[in-house]
Amino acid sequence: MSDDQRENGAGTGPSGAGAWWTDPGLLVNGDPAQVGQLLEAAADPRARLAAAVYRASADVHRAAAPVQRRQLLALDAARAGDMELSARLRDTAVPGQPAAQWSVEWASGAGADTRLLRTFTGHDGPVTAVAAAVVGGRPVAVSASRDTTVRVWDVATGDRLHEWAAGDVDPLSSLTAEVLSIATVEADGRVLALTLDTDGVVRARDLETGQPAGELVSAVETTTLAGHPVVLTMDAARTLQVWDTATGARLGTYPSIVELGDLDGRRVAVTGAAGCPVQVWDLATGRELGETLEVVEAGEYGRGRAYAVTARDGGAPQTWDLSSGEPLEGPAPEADGLLSGAATALTVVHGRAVAVTLVDQDEPEFLGELADGRHGTSVRGTWDVYLGTSRVALAATADGRLHLWDLTAGRQDVGGIRVLRSTPAGERLQELVLGPGSGDVPWGPLTGRSGAAPADGSPAVSPPFDLAGRTVVLTGEKDGGLTVRDTGDGHPLGPPLTGHTGPVRAVATASAGPTVLAATTAPDRTVRVWDVTARQPYGEPLTGHSGQVWDVAATVLDGRPVAVTAGADHTVRAWDLTAPQTGGAHRTGHSGAVRGLAVAALDGRPVALTAGTDRTVRTWDLATGRQAADPLQTDTAVLTTALVGSRTVAVCAAPDGTVHTLDPATGEELHRPFPTGHGRVLDLATAVLDGLPVLLTAGSDRTTGVWYLTTGTQLREPLTGHTGRVTAVTTAVLDGRPVAVTGSWDRTVRRWDLTTGHQIGEPLTGHTDWVTALTTTTVDGTPTAASTGRDGTLRLWDLTTGEQTVGIPAPGAASGAVALLPAADGSPHAAAIGHDRELHLLDPATGRGTAADLLFPFPVHALAAAPDGRLVVAFGPEIAVLRPPGE
Repeated sequence: MSDDQRENGAGTGPSGAGAWWTDPGLLVNGDPAQVGQLLEAAADPRARLAAAVYRASADVHRAAAPVQRRQLLALDAARAGDMELSARLRDTAVPGQPAAQWSVEWASGAGADTRLLRTFTGHDGPVTAVAAAVVGGRPVAVSASRDTTVRVWDVATGDRLHEWAAGDVDPLSSLTAEVLSIATVEADGRVLALTLDTDGVVRARDLETGQPAGELVSAVETTTLAGHPVVLTMDAARTLQVWDTATGARLGTYPSIVELGDLDGRRVAVTGAAGCPVQVWDLATGRELGETLEVVEAGEYGRGRAYAVTARDGGAPQTWDLSSGEPLEGPAPEADGLLSGAATALTVVHGRAVAVTLVDQDEPEFLGELADGRHGTSVRGTWDVYLGTSRVALAATADGRLHLWDLTAGRQDVGGIRVLRSTPAGERLQELVLGPGSGDVPWGPLTGRSGAAPADGSPAVSPPFDLAGRTVVLTGEKDGGLTVRDTGDGHPLGPPLTGHTGPVRAVATASAGPTVLAATTAPDRTVRVWDVTARQPYGEPLTGHSGQVWDVAATVLDGRPVAVTAGADHTVRAWDLTAPQTGGAHRTGHSGAVRGLAVAALDGRPVALTAGTDRTVRTWDLATGRQAADPLQTDTAVLTTALVGSRTVAVCAAPDGTVHTLDPATGEELHRPFPTGHGRVLDLATAVLDGLPVLLTAGSDRTTGVWYLTTGTQLREPLTGHTGRVTAVTTAVLDGRPVAVTGSWDRTVRRWDLTTGHQIGEPLTGHTDWVTALTTTTVDGTPTAASTGRDGTLRLWDLTTGEQTVGIPAPGAASGAVALLPAADGSPHAAAIGHDRELHLLDPATGRGTAADLLFPFPVHALAAAPDGRLVVAFGPEIAVLRPPGE
């Protein structure tokens, strides 16, 4: 660590509340890699909380400048409920930078979970599967994402060790196969990652090198070729391989297998891609038999018989009877009609035609001896393979050998990794017995994992483990319970563990001394930890992911049990299951992302209302950060507030376009919900017309509805004129008359007289892509609309004249999260624009930044200006209130 980094710290003293690793100067200005390592030594509660705050968003601030790291750490401390630490972080000096301008007044959050070790980032899509193992003494996590990549992480350091594409690219759809499930096994002394992909392939990778180690193949048949016993296998790409049972060596490879048959006493393979001429191979010698001839004419003659005429370069034409495959002497017979199916090529072996390729069929038509031996179906492999009484899996490894993995004798460690006996093919392969059916890919017996994928909806079953001298498994129940069952008879050993509100989808076990711990995930978006030995919860649920957690695995780090989780928020997280849990008085709130945000007054106090994907609307006291009322249970896509008489109401548009008007304090409906007829409501706004509150609904049907808010009845016919979806609506007052301002996919902003329902003037044009958000303000006393567009611009419009007064680049304007922050005279002094995990603060006149961009742990979805210049920010499932400079 450099001297200048130490200058801001409190020295390198022993553990304690004043130890250097809790010093804000080091946390803000220190090298993130070094700070992360030093935090491992945090021992007392204050140090552990500071470490948890640092780790909470380390994936975001690791690459940020110190001035942004300072702001995000202060926010995370507030999320954890430690406002004293938040203030110390905010006031930390950053060399060469001004003091922090915006500060956190309060923030919601699940608290800084002191069990979080680190967050792994890099995936560009939801992480749906995860596994863990110890490789060369180093714990690693293996993750698979919908971005079609698989990544290997060092759990101790957070480094990415390997990366590869999940599967092959489909030649027809050009889509890359995704991973359905992932597991780790130890086979023949090597630790492998196994992936079950959407293309049906089980692939193996060496976790030490990251290189391909092979894949599972199905068995087609056992036979004898040239006096040697062999086994024929097939992979998902329909490549046939021939293996010597004496040595396990690969004798031949035949892509695009179509058929196996006997021809002149020889066992042959017929290959050919769809619509391409077929080839015939002698499996004993590996040589191609015969030749492929182009068909120049084909037809029908006689009583349903068919013929084809072929030609060689420089040779005479030859006519063939397509019923027998025999050549016909003389010229072609007089045709009764053209051959249905348009023959393009003929495969000839030893003077006889054996197959004809047809342009409109994926498979050829077989003739003669090959046709007589067909059973009407293509070659099929089976996964139902046995060696004696033991079921086995066949693995074609990268070294060109066929190995057997004994699925019966494999054992399972408590950590979840299955240890398999990998047997060279030559040892006993001649004793293989193929089952009567094709069977399923033996994923469960091979890996110990149940189901095709944690995300496929199937209940979870843990690998077997020892509990008090009995071999047991944990099974997830549909009602959210977790049951301990004896593997012998399957009977439950006591009542289920309860806590989840949805079916358990993934379970991992780990040992903590004599105690067996389990970590589970469910659609309720929680990760719960259980003491299976004592049959009780083990602490609070793990908190940190911002969405669904799809999978969980377990490993060991420095003798401590560690859970690794896969999240829909594109991250992988590692947790120390036995770390002490400490934290401040944090504010819990939504369990799903906040999509709607509005500011109002309730009983004379300023409040913020938030609508989440968890189907609740929550009311927050802006002064204290406490929830001012019980949550409203309603599914809300768009939210606004209004004053009806002296009563503040929440106006909620459901995903189906129905509008609910609710008292946020009591939950009482003002009137019956009413359908808007839009299909989807994309935005809401309110106004006062002739002394009555009215509601405007921006619809996906290209119209804007106008409604009496007191009754939910239609005031007049919808406002029409836009040629695309109406994406934004707001209101203003012009010359004492209420007006609506709308924005649309058609790239225009329009003004409407609410008294008459008529459009005012011509559409306001300038955006080159659709309008994403609108708000109104005053500039020098002039009513002004501010619009953002997917073209990445912020534009100000004089609502009286319709002229554009400002047009500036605005990073993130496509997101639609915009707020104008007023100065003392009411004019906007800053435009706040959310973009992914950043908040840009711009001077609306010049487009220049008024402060450093602010960082957030999760994407910013909504913004609202609050009294006294404060800004309310909704990010992921949480909200924060920020104070402006000088407040």
